[in-house]
Amino acid sequence: MRRIQFFIFILGFSFFVSGCAVSLPFNNRVAYPTMQEAKSFSSINKGPIALNWVPSDFPKRIDVQGASGYVGVASQTRIPTGVALANRITELLDLTVGVNASASKVLTIKVIEAKSEFEYSAGIFNITPAIDVGRCIFAGEFILGNIRWSEKFTAERKDPAIGGTSQTGELEKTWDDIALQVARSVNQHMR
Repeated sequence: MRRIQFFIFILGFSFFVSGCAVSLPFNNRVAYPTMQEAKSFSSINKGPIALNWVPSDFPKRIDVQGASGYVGVASQTRIPTGVALANRITELLDLTVGVNASASKVLTIKVIEAKSEFEYSAGIFNITPAIDVGRCIFAGEFILGNIRWSEKFTAERKDPAIGGTSQTGELEKTWDDIALQVARSVNQHMR
């Protein structure tokens, strides 16, 4: 019995000293209602375009960060900010304009800032963490032929129920909102 208690003590101590990264089940695809909204402003006969991300590894970027407003090493969470935004933006641009790697028109998206913020549900006995507040900021410089513009997009979602309806849904909705804003902006500049 003492060995088990000692093992649990060492395990708990090492958790708080070294910290850990929580991996949540994020969905990196656009939600169906967002896709339907994007169809309403799609550019007809404007594409296809090829996408060029700067930096080139942005679509693979995963951040390890703590929850906003929470101090402690045990709060580190793997947040796929680059993966989620790049996938969603690409998906909505493909839906609204058409994306083809060999297209003659190239849209370069230079990422100036991409940041996700989140807050976990309150409660001592939550075994599975759930994000009930999500915020995202995406700022970029866009270059499409002779057209060049810079823009900053923001989104915030809050689940009124403590504990959330999904572990990751609120942050995923902010990524959908950002992708929709980017796709709308690109479509407007292509007209």
